[in-house]
Amino acid sequence: MRTTSAGWTTGRIVAVVFGGFLSLAALTLIGLGGTALAMGLNDDGYIDLGTDEYSHSTDTYAMTTDSWHADKQMGGLYKDLRITFTPDKDSDPVFVGIADKDKAQQYLDGVQHVTIHDSDSKGDDQSEHPGGTPKTPPGESDVWAAKASGEGAQTVNWSVEPGEVTAVAMKADGSSGLAGHVTVAAKIAGLAWVGAALLVVGLIVLVASIMYLLVRPVRRARGRAA
Repeated sequence: MRTTSAGWTTGRIVAVVFGGFLSLAALTLIGLGGTALAMGLNDDGYIDLGTDEYSHSTDTYAMTTDSWHADKQMGGLYKDLRITFTPDKDSDPVFVGIADKDKAQQYLDGVQHVTIHDSDSKGDDQSEHPGGTPKTPPGESDVWAAKASGEGAQTVNWSVEPGEVTAVAMKADGSSGLAGHVTVAAKIAGLAWVGAALLVVGLIVLVASIMYLLVRPVRRARGRAA
């Protein structure tokens, strides 16, 4: 005996809704995976943290950041940090360095400088430390974990390590007065691989959800013989 299915039963409607949600989850995974993969492959995997919006300037000999635990405050996700200082005057000799907090303080001891705590459109929230000129140009000191110096924009690359660190920007010749923009970018370990994995899983789930919708409720609802 041949019978015809009863059409859109409650069970079949629930199955279609479930399949729809499954497809939506798959598309979400595909979107996240594609974005992560693109970010992991673009610019050698570095992600701009959006710090170049504000200009910084000082009449002193150096500007520094507050010290921070890069391995903790950056969520433990970033494996490499890249800091670029672009001076307002292309001809300015620029030095950028990252150092352990105590070693940075050792170099800056007795040097007139500012510590920048925060920045907005109105300017920097900073503290000024009295002092005089540096005893040696910054590039000649051995306190830095990573450094870069030269004329114009300078970029320092640093592999994140445990400990409290400070970033410092100065004129490479140790003279006073510096103005420009700071761009910070970070690299997330394995971001491209994570993105590729999410993309593959999303595609698998999408195919599975489509097959589920076609094979089970839709075909039966059209009156497949049982």
